[in-house]
Amino acid sequence: MRMSAAFSIATLIVIFLGFAGPGPDNKVNAQTAPGYGERDDNIEIFRAPKPGRTPPPRRRIRAPLLSLQWWLMIRNRDCRPQEVDPNANFVSDDQLRIGGKVNQSGYLYVTLNVQNRQDALLIYPDPRINRGTNQVVKNLEVIVPYRCQTTPEPDRNCPRDVDPAVDCWWNMTKPYGEKYVTLIFSREKIRELENLLQQAELNPQGSRDLPKLSLDILNRIKEQTVRQEYLKRERVRPGPNEKGFIAANYVTRVTNLNRRDNEEIIETITLKHQQ
Repeated sequence: MRMSAAFSIATLIVIFLGFAGPGPDNKVNAQTAPGYGERDDNIEIFRAPKPGRTPPPRRRIRAPLLSLQWWLMIRNRDCRPQEVDPNANFVSDDQLRIGGKVNQSGYLYVTLNVQNRQDALLIYPDPRINRGTNQVVKNLEVIVPYRCQTTPEPDRNCPRDVDPAVDCWWNMTKPYGEKYVTLIFSREKIRELENLLQQAELNPQGSRDLPKLSLDILNRIKEQTVRQEYLKRERVRPGPNEKGFIAANYVTRVTNLNRRDNEEIIETITLKHQQ
């Protein structure tokens, strides 16, 4: 199986990737809104200012509860994406990518940390993927990684109609054990993560020095975002007329039920790398 040199890293290769209790009522003074679907656009929610971010233009809006849908894909023998159960066991040289869709516009960050290590890599945004842009448009499907900044050589084992420019993947390599991919979606840019990208001085031609951050910093950013008890997780399938999805069997939807702080979604995916 072809290994994409643009995404190789010396010691490790980057791979991708409780309900809150009901409030007293469903009025604006209720802190959470259980029972509302992600399609309900008539909910009064509050934009909360956060440390290190641009203050929201207004504090209260009417919009759907913030919702992120994601699914994992593996490169099959025909060099095409195939959805895969994220709870599966993966082996070295498996090539993965992640798909996502958010019902609000904002910014996506992805970190990777490995079992028993005390730091994490900021693997997205990356100047080699989508020109370093991590802005997410409302209701538009995003595939990461998708378009390579530098086009690799065509894989001779692939059909001719496979475009090498979009045949970009993250590769599973050692060490074995669990790997934790954290998706951070925020309505506003997270300045601390943006600064890490600037300091790393990554270049589109293949720099392998992705920014590192300690787990303490990552956990602090998580604490400043959304508490886990406000995140509702469920397995979903797209509607019969819904566009933008491949045949989704393993889509997970995460919804922020906190109406008084509806700024972010944090989702950590555990990938098992077996020997």
